[in-house]
Amino acid sequence: MSIRVGIDTGGTFTDLVAVDTATGAWHTAKVPSTPAEPLRAVLNGLEAAALDPAEVEWLILGTTVGTNALITRRGAKVAFLTTEGFEDVPFIQRGNRKFHYDLHWLKPKPFLRRRHCLGVPERLDYRGAIVEALDTRKLEPLAQKLSTLVASEGLDAIAVSLLFAYLNPAHEIELRSWLEKQFPNLSVSLSHEVAPVWREYERGITTIADAYIKPLLSRFVFDLSKQLQTWGFRGSWGLMKSNGGTRLAQHAANEPVQLLLSGLSGGVIAGRHFGLAAGKDLITLDMGGTSCDLAVIESGQQRYADHFEVEFGLPLTFPTIDVSTIGAGGGSIAWVDRGGFLRVGPQSAAADPGPACYGKGGTEPTVTDANLILGRLDPKFFLGGKIVLDVALARQAIGELATQLRMSPEDAALAILDIANENMVNAIRVRTVEIGIDPRGFCLVAFGGAGPLHATAIAQRLGMKRVLIPPHPGLCSAFGALIADLRSDQLATVSLRSNSVKAHQVDDHVQRLMKAARQELEAEHFSAEPEIKVRLAMRYAGQNYQHDVALGATIATESVLRDAFQQFEALHDKFYGYRLGGEVIEVITISVTAVGRTTASILSSPGPETSLGEGSTTVVFRQGKMQVPVHPRSHIAAGEIVRGPAIIQDADATTLLHPGTQGSVLANGSLLIEIG
Repeated sequence: MSIRVGIDTGGTFTDLVAVDTATGAWHTAKVPSTPAEPLRAVLNGLEAAALDPAEVEWLILGTTVGTNALITRRGAKVAFLTTEGFEDVPFIQRGNRKFHYDLHWLKPKPFLRRRHCLGVPERLDYRGAIVEALDTRKLEPLAQKLSTLVASEGLDAIAVSLLFAYLNPAHEIELRSWLEKQFPNLSVSLSHEVAPVWREYERGITTIADAYIKPLLSRFVFDLSKQLQTWGFRGSWGLMKSNGGTRLAQHAANEPVQLLLSGLSGGVIAGRHFGLAAGKDLITLDMGGTSCDLAVIESGQQRYADHFEVEFGLPLTFPTIDVSTIGAGGGSIAWVDRGGFLRVGPQSAAADPGPACYGKGGTEPTVTDANLILGRLDPKFFLGGKIVLDVALARQAIGELATQLRMSPEDAALAILDIANENMVNAIRVRTVEIGIDPRGFCLVAFGGAGPLHATAIAQRLGMKRVLIPPHPGLCSAFGALIADLRSDQLATVSLRSNSVKAHQVDDHVQRLMKAARQELEAEHFSAEPEIKVRLAMRYAGQNYQHDVALGATIATESVLRDAFQQFEALHDKFYGYRLGGEVIEVITISVTAVGRTTASILSSPGPETSLGEGSTTVVFRQGKMQVPVHPRSHIAAGEIVRGPAIIQDADATTLLHPGTQGSVLANGSLLIEIG
């Protein structure tokens, strides 16, 4: 067995990239997603790639199944158990508001009902010491309430978040044992395992979210495992995690909240992999059918975050690659608001029914329809000819919008693309300019089914000089899943101050977390020595927000700790323009990341193939209509220069070169576009 497979599913399309590590041969597939039955799209992709299941040794899947369940509120029915007196925390939430002056704005509802929040008679203090012991003999009233919920409302899962359990998990562990005996058919999520962090609301809502999607993910993993066995697969398979690592499927199903951004992280990994050929400062832009995902890579390093907001007011705490998402994709719907202004998105035609030109029942104008009537997409060779686009339906949808705007269909289509591009430009500015980064020196790495079509226009608006399009850009997230390493993130919440902390106090936590990280990688059958990084989250005493500082060694000594405090003050000065020399610094969290490298044998470049022929077509630009050449990407030799305006066709994406630009193929198969 020598074939490794990466799959990204959940958007408008499901993508697959497979590499035979013995021969270097590549296999690819792109099939429509099936939102109502996500399992079907995965199997369709495997069938389309025509792989021999007996030769597949490893399969990694990035999926939005959990994310979609949270967004659409189609998860399990959850009970929330917490320390008596704190049952209202998920509903009280935070005092901040999304719209300060909107008196009609309502806080988002958590993923359960208030009557499902139950108190447990126990209490720990802020140091983790027991104030009131948990006595399971006193839990009979709780058992009766839970039994009633199971019988009358079909309760599926239980989230447990006891006060200060991140310091002392003894009560949560004891409560789980009791619950498993009383309710063996219910899944249980414990806060000290899901999110061992301070701030009760964030820890509680993250645990609730984990419980909310755990039954769904468990069924998904179980059903896919059965289907893969039926297909003839005998290797191992896993799931992408939000932090850019992978986890064996049977383990990943037990921590579903870690999978929420798995598809997005795969795109960033692949974008960095190919983008490094153009420099170390990159902005990745993954524009698919429904959304556009953005990430910033500085000095060759991905950024990481410790939280993700499903929507304003619902912050989930888990380690993730730092990615932002906006509703800008090929399926984004153009519409006119009450003031008569043209808007694009965030609503999307998605996979079903899709843009009007798909001919599947969609009637609203989308970005894909606009690109089609402007000549930027070949209706006969969409997805390499697997889907034939209907120009008449696209023109009809755009025409109805154009009538509202009192302009021609072509002008309306250009306006749709201008607004969609500006939405993405503004999102990039938020990620860069607004935090002191000048994007003009960065290279834009664009992929996804629609990214290469819009990349040059976006880069021009930002003053960027280079755009890089990876090989098989429409399959980039699947390739990212294929090359992802193993990664374990372990975290401890502490309360240590610079004027009293001793190095051994920090080191005790570091060694414990390193041991846990190594054990997780060993459970994934990784036996080599992992790469380990230690970080401390610090703030000046009394501040509300902290910054991460790298610890210079895996053993904390007094000198290493002093260096870390000095790094924090320099970082604070960089962010805010001042430092408070002599003030007490608090260490809030200690985190350890262990990375197991697994991809050394599959780094050969693909060599995209297409049967598309050369020719020319008419494309509408802002400057007017132009006759432009069409180049199959596989016909462009490394180093050959293609001058814009031009269209370069892949089987899975189309790249548009605007007037005044030129492109050339690099040694790794990427297309580098230079903007004059």
